[in-house]
Amino acid sequence: MPRYALVIGIAKYDNFTNLPKAVNDAEKIAQLLREHGWFDVQPLPGKLIEGENRWQVTPDKKLTGKELGQTLRTFLLEKAKGSEALIYFAGHGFEALNLTGEPKGFLATSDCNKVDGQNAIAFDDLNTLIAKSQLSSLVVLLDCCYAGSFLERSFIKSGFSVFNSKQDYSLITASRAFERAREDDEGGIFTKAILKGLAEDKADEATGEINANDLIGFIKRELTGSGQEAIYMGGGRSISLVWYPPKNPVAAEVVSEECPYRGLEAFDKQHSKFFFGRQKVVNDIQQKLELAKFVPIVGASGSGKSSVVRAGLIPQLDDSEWQVLEPIKPGFEPLIKLRGAFQQFFPGARKEKQLKDLIDNEQNNLSAILEKLPGSVKLLLVVDQFEEVFTGGASQQEKQRFIDLLTQVVEITDSRLAVVITMRADFLEPCLQYPSLTQLIQTQAVFMPPLTGVDLKDSIAEPAKLQGHSVEEGLLLKIFEDVKQEPGFLPLLEFALTKLWEKRDRNQHQLTLEEYEKLGGLTGALNLHAENLYTSFTKHQQDWVKRIFLKLVRTGAQAKDTRQWQAKTKLLSIAGDNPDEQQAINDVLEKLIQGRLIVLDSEPTGEVWVDLAHEALMEGWERFAKWRKEGRELRRLRDRIEDTLRIWEEEPRNENLMMGGLLAKVQERWSELESDLDIAAREFYQHSDVQGRQRKTAETFYKIYLSENYV
Repeated sequence: MPRYALVIGIAKYDNFTNLPKAVNDAEKIAQLLREHGWFDVQPLPGKLIEGENRWQVTPDKKLTGKELGQTLRTFLLEKAKGSEALIYFAGHGFEALNLTGEPKGFLATSDCNKVDGQNAIAFDDLNTLIAKSQLSSLVVLLDCCYAGSFLERSFIKSGFSVFNSKQDYSLITASRAFERAREDDEGGIFTKAILKGLAEDKADEATGEINANDLIGFIKRELTGSGQEAIYMGGGRSISLVWYPPKNPVAAEVVSEECPYRGLEAFDKQHSKFFFGRQKVVNDIQQKLELAKFVPIVGASGSGKSSVVRAGLIPQLDDSEWQVLEPIKPGFEPLIKLRGAFQQFFPGARKEKQLKDLIDNEQNNLSAILEKLPGSVKLLLVVDQFEEVFTGGASQQEKQRFIDLLTQVVEITDSRLAVVITMRADFLEPCLQYPSLTQLIQTQAVFMPPLTGVDLKDSIAEPAKLQGHSVEEGLLLKIFEDVKQEPGFLPLLEFALTKLWEKRDRNQHQLTLEEYEKLGGLTGALNLHAENLYTSFTKHQQDWVKRIFLKLVRTGAQAKDTRQWQAKTKLLSIAGDNPDEQQAINDVLEKLIQGRLIVLDSEPTGEVWVDLAHEALMEGWERFAKWRKEGRELRRLRDRIEDTLRIWEEEPRNENLMMGGLLAKVQERWSELESDLDIAAREFYQHSDVQGRQRKTAETFYKIYLSENYV
């Protein structure tokens, strides 16, 4: 991600003494940020050094209030939008009384009036301008007199609203609101402390990094007894400022061979120590839980919704008064999954039956269930992949009941239960059919922001660092470049890092750019892995792999597909009743599991379910993407047959058989469908077909009877 710095050093003033050292300070900062911070530096006032084709801060120009104001606006609202930004100012600062007699702080420009602040930049105005910006992170360094006014008066009076929406920020001023910033023979002592604090000898030996937290700690120590006190305010994760070559890439680290990356699988509670980059989102969700009892987490596929909850929120709540129930996914039968979440509170057959009645009987509401729960501890129910409510094939009645029960949580005064759901953003439209759900999404949703800047860097480098390894600087730069081209890149990145871990430099304990490029980069790693695994099968086995993967996808309208769980027994039935063939398919499944392309889960009943490791496979594996484009209409028809079969299995009545337009379509294309359906589905069709023909015969005789007797 680009990093932009606006470095200001004003030497010439009309109504203040000139400050030639301010320009020297600014130019030293600009050079440091450019060379070691990866910043695109804009110096102000600037002069082009033609021989070197670069701009530098110049002592020869004045900087007017109009020019500085416009530059700040353009920098914050346009140039650095969505990126990491840094503002450094060296010059005069002053306070003037406003019309009510209150002191107001200003950054002095060359043409400003120090009596009333005309043409100066008011801290309040800078505060407001920053509030309008949309930055990934912001660092502000103010080396001027009364700079603390920005934090101690302007910022605090704003109620911290300026940075509530910012992911990360670090604000450091040279002095308090009532103090002057001092100079020595070399320049400002605050800037001198910054330069010393960002020098190579202060870098972390293992990473070569110096971050904002490191810097403020050094500055405070350096300015002790100087007559001025640096003021700091920050939020979010500490922002990396500069990097140097690590002196010892594994200094003070215990080298571990355990892979800290998760491939295509979500991070879970047991992997939370390796989960980095999402602390602000986790904090936002927890804050929402304190105010509301239903929090939807909405984001694109591959944005990390499940990991944020499972590896971020849940471990963080372990240290609080919350008891987190085992997360559920709605699947084919959301009400059964909901029963499973509360099963622990209803032991024994009699109480299990009571729970089933409480959930299935529409006369009962959520409060009736909560009243039966023992104890008084606060409970959190997590419904992961909530979009399965709409894609899993449940009846409309079951969908409605499931959504009603969950959303009723907000109607219960002092409810001890709260609900968090995760859902793909492209399934917001089906939610519109359910007013209670729609309203809660509109008012309570946390939308997953893209992983950028320092957070993205941490998600890559920090897990390796925990294992005593480093990530080559060139590799980080290449990944930052690659992710710009790939929306929903997180699963692809995590998979590439997992494969890269296998190819790491075991002598230097480092992940390298060379191996990353051999893997094919961000998009190539997954495709290469899947292809290598696929080509290791025989031709007959490859046919099974294709059928297995297509059964693990629910074919949506147009190209909107979703993954869907399948019972392992259903996948084994691809081989029919032949036990040898079923064992051969089971061997294929085991190999796909070992290759981390599919995953297993099991019910308390012992039934085993199979799922894609991640939706990213649907596009990331080129062969799979091609398969999905073939025969879409036929697969959608197969899904409708299986949906109707599930309803009939729950209530085997003739009116739940296939009939009408669906039966006619199945009859028309039965020769194409039959080989891809299991025995239960084929018998269901035959039963429906017989009933349909009998019904049609009866209707024909009835019409003949009417025509002969009443015409």
